[in-house]
Amino acid sequence: MFNFWYSNQCTRQIKLIICIVTCTIIYACSSIQQLTPLFTGISLSIGLMIHMLRNVSLKISTDHPYKQGFQILFSILPIISLITLINLLPAQNKIYLAIQCIAFTAIGLFIVSIYENRAKRFE
Repeated sequence: MFNFWYSNQCTRQIKLIICIVTCTIIYACSSIQQLTPLFTGISLSIGLMIHMLRNVSLKISTDHPYKQGFQILFSILPIISLITLINLLPAQNKIYLAIQCIAFTAIGLFIVSIYENRAKRFE
């Protein structure tokens, strides 16, 4: 999934459609139960962390003895942090809040990855 998002096959239009659908999902779930700003900020930061861990993972040389261990750690760490965040949510309408947490995490990843790969205006 991440390989597609960061590839040239995923055009700007596809990224825009995915962002709009994600925001629509957030809006639909927030009409039932709104996520608090604290959980929203933490979810966005998890998305930022996913992007940064991917960049660090790509910078590790292929002959590094711990490359596979780092890749496993970088894959599991965001999932564990998201599961922990979902477990801390209030019990009432937890499914809608969990969907919003996942969607805000995706939005955090989308914003950083799109901004990093944007075309430069001035050189």
